[in-house]
Amino acid sequence: MNDKIEYKPIGFIHSKYTNPQEMPKNYTESKDVEAYIELDEKYMKGISDLRIGDEYILLFHFHKSEGYDLTVPWRGVGPMRGLFSTHAPRRPNPIGVSIIAVTKIEDNKIYFTGVDMLDGTPVLDIKNHN
Repeated sequence: MNDKIEYKPIGFIHSKYTNPQEMPKNYTESKDVEAYIELDEKYMKGISDLRIGDEYILLFHFHKSEGYDLTVPWRGVGPMRGLFSTHAPRRPNPIGVSIIAVTKIEDNKIYFTGVDMLDGTPVLDIKNHN
């Protein structure tokens, strides 16, 4: 069996958050904060039916994450929880998932709210939430 799995980013997040300490712990904490995805132009046809105001599932790579623990404090400060019941960024496979709401689309830039990712975060996929 081949254990190697490779993903290539379809774009990158541009957000005001540059370090994990200032970033919201969950997309529900940042419904009013806007950022944008700069999509690789070769994927432009893939966003032709994205609609402003709709929610989408955003899959991304925790590019600053190193190592992991199997129990973590809930949202960084609460009681200890099993890793897989949290959104903690330090994971065996550092894949993040958030629900975003599209606010504007300009060329290859998708503006959204629900920002809980760092500036420069690689985007793996965008999926319809409905």
